[in-house]
Amino acid sequence: MSAAHPLPSTLRRRVAAACTLPFALALAAQEPQAPAGKPAPAPAASPAQPQAPHFLVRRYPQDKDVPVAIVGSRTLTLGDLIDHISARHYPPFKQLLESTDHPEFQRMLSSDLVAPWVRHLADLEALQQTFAEELKDKAKVEAAQSAALKASFQRFLDSYAEDRKKRGIEAPLTQQRVNQLLTDFQHRNGLAAELQGTLELLEPGDWSRAQLQQFFNDNARAFGGQVTMSHILVQHRDAGTGILLDQEGVTRANNRIADIKARLKPDGSNFEEIARLYSDDTRSGQDGGQLVGVHRYDDRLPATLCRALWSLRDGELATEPVETQYGWHLIKRVEFNQQAFILFTDDAIPTIKYVMTRARQEERIVFARAQTKLRLLL
Repeated sequence: MSAAHPLPSTLRRRVAAACTLPFALALAAQEPQAPAGKPAPAPAASPAQPQAPHFLVRRYPQDKDVPVAIVGSRTLTLGDLIDHISARHYPPFKQLLESTDHPEFQRMLSSDLVAPWVRHLADLEALQQTFAEELKDKAKVEAAQSAALKASFQRFLDSYAEDRKKRGIEAPLTQQRVNQLLTDFQHRNGLAAELQGTLELLEPGDWSRAQLQQFFNDNARAFGGQVTMSHILVQHRDAGTGILLDQEGVTRANNRIADIKARLKPDGSNFEEIARLYSDDTRSGQDGGQLVGVHRYDDRLPATLCRALWSLRDGELATEPVETQYGWHLIKRVEFNQQAFILFTDDAIPTIKYVMTRARQEERIVFARAQTKLRLLL
């Protein structure tokens, strides 16, 4: 895939204060009048009051029983999340969270790590509930998850080494440093690798040539095709951390969505104008919300957004907002362009296999989320 798409980087840089209401100013107590002829004493400086976050902040262990997701009949709590990470990816995590000597670990729960952790844990639970029979062999599941972690860490390590080389650092990486990098990587990315390993076990990609040919024929436009879209983003998550806004913020986002939908004409003829006025993605909003060159399985954008976009016809608007890790998107498909024509040849088979495997894994996770009525609460 090509370089990063404007959407995620714009959202990550967006000023968080734009999603909050200003706090009311407290009324100062009336100072007594100074005696006549004497200057009034300067008022004592009041200590600045820190502004409370406008998104949900959880602390451990105080909030260990607070729900973070609902998946089928199971409610996942913050304690479940911490227990899972401690048991499988970073053993000292729970102890460090409970210690007052290491506040940096408590800060992780209000950083850009926690929302993906919750999402990955909820997806894992949804897959386990939905495909329990296929995932009953725990040894195979563990092996697939371990292989996924090893592969993802190797990609990270290769990138890390290449960056060192570009900066002129010639000293080789010591085994101790590699071990440190692995420990940190697994803490931060272990859940994502665990989820990917589960998907790879469910859909390993061992397709026959005939199956690849059939998939290619059924999805020919996805190979070499690109779509131009326009979207209007309304954030219901914090731009910097991805954490769900507090109740006031979510209510405000829902009201904004309703207002924008009411302003849009049924034929979408004023979509670009509304995007310029109301979209929280200010960068694309300047261009009427337009994003060019979106592939069907585009690594630069959320899968749910690409999926919804490619289900539309040119000029068509989605009837309902699409939810992603950035917020709610109202989308319009502008046009399809065939950028390249690909034939089913031996040279094309690796690409077709990759796309087919990704498509099948996407189907699995979308189905599991729907079956379990998955809801994220953080």
